Amino acid sequence: MGLLDRAEEINKTSEAKVSSSPTPKKESPSLLKKAEHFREEELPNNQSLAESVTVSDSDSDWLEDAISDTLATEIGDLPNPDGEEEFDLSDIPELTDSDFGDLSESHDDWKENPVSNLEDDLDSIHDETNPYEPVEPDLGDDLVERDYHDDLLEADAPLPEVNLFDEWENEAKKEAAKQPLRQSKEDPAPIGEEVLFDDESDFGTAPMSYHLASKKRIENYQAIFEITKEIASSKEFSDFFDNLVYSLIGQVGCQSVVILTSTNPKNSKWEAIAAQGIQSKDSWYLTPGDEIYARISDSETVIYAGEFKSSRLPNRELNLLKEMESEILVPIRHGEKCFGVLSLGKLINGEEYITDDLEFAKIVGDIAGSVFERVSEFEAINDELVHAKEVIEINESVLQFARDFSKVRKMDEAYDFLIDNIKNKLGVKQFSFLVLDSETRSDYIVFGSNFILPERTKDFRLSKDSDIIGMVSNVSGVYKLENFREDSELKSIFTNDELGIMSEFTILPIINLNWLVGMVIIHSTGSAWTDTTRDVAVSLLETSAPVFANLLILQEKEALFRNPFNPLESRILLEIEKASTLKASFTVSLFKIQNVSRMIHLVGTGTFARYADTLRKTMMDHISELDFFTRVGQGKFVLVLHGKDKEETDVVIKKIKSSFAKKEEAIIGNFRASYRVLTLAYPHDTKDKNQFLEMVEEA
Repeated sequence: MGLLDRAEEINKTSEAKVSSSPTPKKESPSLLKKAEHFREEELPNNQSLAESVTVSDSDSDWLEDAISDTLATEIGDLPNPDGEEEFDLSDIPELTDSDFGDLSESHDDWKENPVSNLEDDLDSIHDETNPYEPVEPDLGDDLVERDYHDDLLEADAPLPEVNLFDEWENEAKKEAAKQPLRQSKEDPAPIGEEVLFDDESDFGTAPMSYHLASKKRIENYQAIFEITKEIASSKEFSDFFDNLVYSLIGQVGCQSVVILTSTNPKNSKWEAIAAQGIQSKDSWYLTPGDEIYARISDSETVIYAGEFKSSRLPNRELNLLKEMESEILVPIRHGEKCFGVLSLGKLINGEEYITDDLEFAKIVGDIAGSVFERVSEFEAINDELVHAKEVIEINESVLQFARDFSKVRKMDEAYDFLIDNIKNKLGVKQFSFLVLDSETRSDYIVFGSNFILPERTKDFRLSKDSDIIGMVSNVSGVYKLENFREDSELKSIFTNDELGIMSEFTILPIINLNWLVGMVIIHSTGSAWTDTTRDVAVSLLETSAPVFANLLILQEKEALFRNPFNPLESRILLEIEKASTLKASFTVSLFKIQNVSRMIHLVGTGTFARYADTLRKTMMDHISELDFFTRVGQGKFVLVLHGKDKEETDVVIKKIKSSFAKKEEAIIGNFRASYRVLTLAYPHDTKDKNQFLEMVEEA
């Protein structure tokens, strides 16, 4: 029991003997303070508490007054028994029984000898081993002079007990009920078990939809890894497109997928290469001039097809989106390059595309663009390897052909050897072989054919001045007449039945030293020719041309090869004879195309052949029947103008130049070709035929 409790009991015991007259209240220190003051001031040095204080029964009146006054001040303001009044306990220190020694434990001893027990308690307060510094109430100077044993006989009514901790606990429960830290439910995690993730509790602040979206995104990334492995293993476009289409349908869940792209780097037109869930059409394509093509090429993200449908698109593009049932358009791009577009239809479940679907499609489009570029490079390398292999085989074949052909010593053997090779290497089925007629020196006649009947071979001849000969006589190549059945020259040679049987009319000229030795005319083949086939054909004919020329010379079937200018020389001699007799004039003019080899390299053999043939036709259109025209080399033409002097010849040349200038741009475009004109007049410039021939040879 504490000192304050003991003081209350003393007060209760002494109330019976206290006078009923009121005692004036005054401010006095607490009971412990009085006891401390009493011990410090009254006790002399080296004097014990028992020796200095004499307790007598007569002092009970004083003790009653002192305790009454003190208790009235110290504890008279306690709350009412109903416990609803608030009180301030800040002045009362928190004291425990340990602060007062063993007073509470020796209650019985304290009753018998309060003075000695009080002295022991006070000494224990100042003991060095005591860690506490309790506050001692002041009991007054004469408290210890009174013996109050008799005052403890009667007990007073107990004061109300106030438990502050219970009130604090109740208030805490009320506050906790207003703001709960967590829902009151059983902890789903078993007690004593360690868990890595707490998936059951609701401590997270994000809504459940966020967690579901995060889970779906993880699933999308896992699907992207699988798609990447599938399409990255593709080495051909066919496998790549199949893997891409099925992956999109399986993961996104769209009803249809259409891929518009081009596998040819030289062709910028996007066509429907692959489709799934819908039947593709040939009309599904996009060109660089289309609005959708331009938007897709510049876009780095997914585009809703509805954005195009709501804009003013051309009818063809609008119908394209409707026919493909497009919902979103995904560019197939890698870096700055856009290779095409993926058209995704509606979702199978009927829902709208969400952000995760669009993000997934965009990532797949980027991955597809990277793989597309790699597959393109792989196929390009593969094509180059295949082409290189074909070129090597062609070169080896042509080299072997040249070696074998150089051993031939007869025209018939050369013909048979050439025909066998063009049949085997070029797939030729029907053909005709023509050479220059050694008698007339102006026509090309049939030497052998498996198409023209023997009785008809004499009728099949082509004049040196014909348009067909003029077209093929300048450069070695492959010349195919597209509308040969409508050609007036061929209609005059062949019957309608013969023209109807022909599948084509393709000419392979045999040119040696700029002179047309002969030609192979192809009437039908087993399959369409490729660029490689054409290269082989030209190589075979170029290799065989010197052999045929030499054989014709050796067999003396064509004097033209012994003297290339024999026709021109004969005509010049004839004109000199007439002019000297009639005292008249004539002029020889040479037209020569400049830098033939450079022009062929820049614009190709076909363009050069059309250019030279147009020049030839223009010259022939401006000469009379008495004039003479002949080709004397590659891009070289000679006019012998009968009865015209130099001034009259200049007028004719100006007309030819003016007329040809109008046709030149349509043939070669922006490329600027040039030709020169040389002229000698008889008798003004010369009377020697050799000077005319030297001008032609040296030009």
